[in-house]
Amino acid sequence: MKISKKNVFTSIRKTVLSFVVVLFISLLSMIFVNSLQAEVFTVTAYCSCKKCCDKDPSNKWYGITASGRKARWGTVAVDRRLIKLGSRLRIEGFPKTVFRADDVGGAIKGKHIDLWFPSHRKALEFGRQKLVVELVNNG
Repeated sequence: MKISKKNVFTSIRKTVLSFVVVLFISLLSMIFVNSLQAEVFTVTAYCSCKKCCDKDPSNKWYGITASGRKARWGTVAVDRRLIKLGSRLRIEGFPKTVFRADDVGGAIKGKHIDLWFPSHRKALEFGRQKLVVELVNNG
């Protein structure tokens, strides 16, 4: 069987085209998978005070989250059944902050997260909002 230059060229062209199609589909799937990880959540706010966390400043666990880290700006309380502790999140309205799911709360169930604020007044000012929350890939 004689192999012509035309057959070799056609074979190479099909292989390259197949590779490009697979690469394109892979890139599209990554884009769409990320966008599917964004959903609307009820977002409320809390601080480390006695009213919000039922802990007095003299308590050794005051300001410490369920993951053992100190609560700070960027800390979020989540329902562990939906969002794993340690997950990173982007929240609509806070474009410069990547939040971290470090805490849980008795009232945090389902599509509800609680943002930590440094004061009770700021937490009250934030109130209750419906916002888009997006899971950020670790990597």
